[in-house]
Amino acid sequence: MPTPRARGLGAALRDARVEKRFGVPELGRRIGVNPALLSEWEVGRQVPTPEEVAGVLGALGVTGERKAWIMSLARGLAGPSWFTPGTQADPTHYTTLVAHERVAVSMTVWAPLLIPDLVQIPDYARLALGPDLREGDDLEQVVQNRLDRNRILFGAGAIEADMFVGTETLANHFGDAEVMARQVRHLMDLIGVSQTLRIRVVPSQAVAEGAFSHYQLRDDTEAVYCPHHGVGVFLIDEQAAPYADISARLAKASWSPAKSLERLAAVADGFDGEVAQRRRMTDERLAELLSGEDSGG
Repeated sequence: MPTPRARGLGAALRDARVEKRFGVPELGRRIGVNPALLSEWEVGRQVPTPEEVAGVLGALGVTGERKAWIMSLARGLAGPSWFTPGTQADPTHYTTLVAHERVAVSMTVWAPLLIPDLVQIPDYARLALGPDLREGDDLEQVVQNRLDRNRILFGAGAIEADMFVGTETLANHFGDAEVMARQVRHLMDLIGVSQTLRIRVVPSQAVAEGAFSHYQLRDDTEAVYCPHHGVGVFLIDEQAAPYADISARLAKASWSPAKSLERLAAVADGFDGEVAQRRRMTDERLAELLSGEDSGG
């Protein structure tokens, strides 16, 4: 079974090859490696040695910081599960996450406090991602990376996805009710148009576990991703096994699709009302100021 770090290394090698516009046979000939073995490296089923990774990067002309972090992956492949420090702005964290999403055939997402990554609108993603970024991180690039990931949910290759949104998530709007109203209505639109994506609301107190994504993978294995502030946790084998039961509990505790849609509509209307009230208050305050200026003149 490929480990999370092996999948991340393979994805990093594949991305580097694609960016340099090398085909697998061409790169294999250049470094003296059977193309079939090179393909196994890229999906994480076989693990290249650090020397072999260095050969690939040399043939591709990868240098600098990118070479350094790919080599760090190659030197630290022990252990089935993996904690990777840094937010999704960190290339290792992001690449490993995408590597699992690329080979998923279905997924279950539990979102107790934030709208699930893959269905966030850009303005909501900016609010959610901004506080955790380090100085020097490019917020717009991180937001774009997040939006790029949602391709697994749409189009001909869309995977089956169950997303459970906690009631606390629907109350957490970062102080921007207008953005949250648009975000909730986006969820409602997705429910109406997608044949493979199911979004249901769950009372937040029904399940104590923190946020996670549970993937069923093409090789009939499973993996779990747990995002935390400043770290990503990837679980496989027996550490991932309990999440099938947790997913079943979520399905049982969730409201029906119809009731979930009704709740989302009510939440969106509530945020619209909050926005309208704030605008009225602003207009009234402005009118008072103008009136005071007029009377003083």
